[in-house]
Amino acid sequence: MTNNPVIPRGALVPKPPGAPPGQGVRRRTVSAGRVLAVLGHDPRREAWSQALQGDGFEVVAAEHGEAALRRLLHGDVDVVLSSAQLPDLHGLSLLGRVRAIDPDVSVILVSSRNDLDNAVEAMEQGALRYLTRAVADAELVALVNEGVRIRRNTRRRHNSMTLIRSVGSAGRSFGDVATLEDAFEEALRGVFLSFQPIVSCAGRAPVAWEALMRCKEPQLPSPPAMLEAAEKLGRLEDLGRRIRVLAAEAIVELPPEARLFVNVHPQDLNDPDLYDPSAPLTRHAHRVTIEVTERARLDDEKAALVQLGRLRALGYRVAIDDLGAGYAGLASVAALHPEVVKLDMSLVRGVHRNPISARIIRALTAVCSELEISLVAEGVETEAERDALVDLGCDLLQGYLFARPTPGFVRPHPSLYGLSAR
Repeated sequence: MTNNPVIPRGALVPKPPGAPPGQGVRRRTVSAGRVLAVLGHDPRREAWSQALQGDGFEVVAAEHGEAALRRLLHGDVDVVLSSAQLPDLHGLSLLGRVRAIDPDVSVILVSSRNDLDNAVEAMEQGALRYLTRAVADAELVALVNEGVRIRRNTRRRHNSMTLIRSVGSAGRSFGDVATLEDAFEEALRGVFLSFQPIVSCAGRAPVAWEALMRCKEPQLPSPPAMLEAAEKLGRLEDLGRRIRVLAAEAIVELPPEARLFVNVHPQDLNDPDLYDPSAPLTRHAHRVTIEVTERARLDDEKAALVQLGRLRALGYRVAIDDLGAGYAGLASVAALHPEVVKLDMSLVRGVHRNPISARIIRALTAVCSELEISLVAEGVETEAERDALVDLGCDLLQGYLFARPTPGFVRPHPSLYGLSAR
């Protein structure tokens, strides 16, 4: 890195190797984000720093892990880019300590070794990606942009609960619980579902659709805002019941050969209505897969195993969401015995360019196949990702490549399945 680790916005920075002749790259007036680079003596650090600065990022250098942790305490870091082999801290140790300081910052680890065990552990601890040193500058820049996007989306979700202190779009303050309650009631009445297909590339057809909550209330305009308000008010049960009623109403239009995936919050597992044989959704249980997100920790896996057993007795199947993100890991799969596991999009994104992610996915595909668990890869956005996943043994895919969530059960165009049937 340079002696001055932060290059001012608007300044000229040296052009990356191979760039066209010119006087350097003019940075954006507004920073694309702040990257804390902890790369030690990595020979690529200068090239990566220049590539990131050329794309508008502020790059703050730290020579070792302890220095990086001290810098992180100051805040305002979007992405930590670190070597997995630092002189004072192993990359996984640094990851754990970063998470303790700032659980939402995106972390990218770069290793000089193709170490699958460390890669799996890093992803389970919430690393955005575990890279080999061979990654190209453009790919690194794209990945850092993704990390900043995730970080800022997380901040927006947190800020939506400053809804408790901020002023809503209608001019009402959420400074008291009663006003938030009014906004939540209005939003609950306007909740609706959109549906995104889960497709089999080999079968060249959807096998299921996932029901996704949407809302119209401008003061709680997103699912995270609704969920956070429900948690604040103790109304998760009301929200979960409303979603299940809407899912039961929609299932009559579901293509007969397909299933419906319905998300439940871990706290929904304590709601007696979920197990009521006369509840609207229970009547269709044989066509429904209950999807439990692992981004929120299941407080008691033994109790959860009993609860999931009760759901299976009613005819439901069970899916664990977000494998490879946050708390989701093979340990939860082993404990809960789901029929379906969904790979988090952080593993899927750019898999055709990332040999470590590809090795992890190939290993998870083999494990799930041996355990007779269906594996769904989420977040598929490009044909290159689709083809790489199919080559790795993933047949069930979901993402914007096939269809965005819509109010009806849309079937993707046949051309989107690629040559997977070959």
